[in-house]
Amino acid sequence: MAKRVSTRRIKKDRIYSYSEAADKLGVSTQTVRSWRRGGLIVLDGRRPHCILGEALIEFLKDRQERRSVKLGADRFNCFTCRTPRRPYGMMVDYVPINATRGRLVALCEVCEGPCGRFASEASLDALGKIFEIVRRNAKQA
Repeated sequence: MAKRVSTRRIKKDRIYSYSEAADKLGVSTQTVRSWRRGGLIVLDGRRPHCILGEALIEFLKDRQERRSVKLGADRFNCFTCRTPRRPYGMMVDYVPINATRGRLVALCEVCEGPCGRFASEASLDALGKIFEIVRRNAKQA
C-alpha cells in the first residue's frame, strides 16, 4: 500500500544519493530507484547517481497532486473500487464522530462495497437534498 511521503526533511539546495534520499524520506532505496523510472530526474552522468533536492521535492509534490481526487457533492470514496462513486440508491448513513463532524457511510452503486466520506453536521441539510440520509449513533454503525 502506498504511503504519503513528507518532503520536509529534504533540502532543495542539496544533492542526495539514492540511500540518503531514502533515509530522509523513510522509504527504501529501491523505492527511490523506482521513482527514477516514474519520472524523477537524476544526474546520471557519473556514478553514484545524484538527485537534486529541488527535483525530488517537485517530483513528490507532483505525484501527490495527481493522486488526490476532489469529490463531487454526490460522490463517495469506494474502498473496493478505489475510485469516486455514487452510493447505491442514493442512500447514506450519517455516523457522528463528535458534535460537529461525522462520517457518511454508503454502499457503492457498482460493486456494492463500502464507501465513505467525512461531513460536517452543518452540511447535512445541503446533502439531504442529494441523498436520503439516516442518522445513526456510533453503536449502531
